[in-house]
Amino acid sequence: MAIVDRTPLSRQRIAERALAMIGDVGLPGLSMRKLGAELGVEAMSLYHYVSNKDDLLDAVLDQLYDKIELPQELPDSDWEQAIRSALRSFHQVMLEHPGSLELFVNRPGRSMSAFRVLRWALERFKAAGLDVLQSGQAFHFCVSYVLGHAATEFGSMRQIRDGLVVDTSELDDEDFALFINISQEVTPDEIFKRGLDALVAGLRATYGLD
Repeated sequence: MAIVDRTPLSRQRIAERALAMIGDVGLPGLSMRKLGAELGVEAMSLYHYVSNKDDLLDAVLDQLYDKIELPQELPDSDWEQAIRSALRSFHQVMLEHPGSLELFVNRPGRSMSAFRVLRWALERFKAAGLDVLQSGQAFHFCVSYVLGHAATEFGSMRQIRDGLVVDTSELDDEDFALFINISQEVTPDEIFKRGLDALVAGLRATYGLD
């Protein structure tokens, strides 16, 4: 006998199921009708908790922001470790949830979940000695790095590693062939770590951080 999940509907439960569906079928495959079927209810029942699909995607984005772990226990002076930890968590959330990149890029963070992340970043950068304008710039640099890395990881870099871009044996430029081979062999985690090192070094140099 099939076990029926009788957990009451809620905005959070609907968003969690939608997030899982996006991972399986992508954003284009998500519909209120299909989501209702996944939850064992009629699509109309969902509208008691989300007003439309746009609101549903906002709820899904809230779930993603909630999954980002922000270290609270580190002292104010250890801004570098705090930023590294938060960005690694942000990166991991994106890797674990296909489709999240499109949501983060195309939808503004306007909920308390998003504001939690923004306020944490502001306080961390201010504690490091940046003013509000500089903190906003630094936050933008950090987020852009993670989003950009994820975009290449899901796209061009994956194709390069899979050998879908070029056959290096056909190249007559040894340096270029070596460059492509290195790109094929390096792991995404290694690239992310090295890029994070460069980002932190850039923040130190740009703002004179200790």
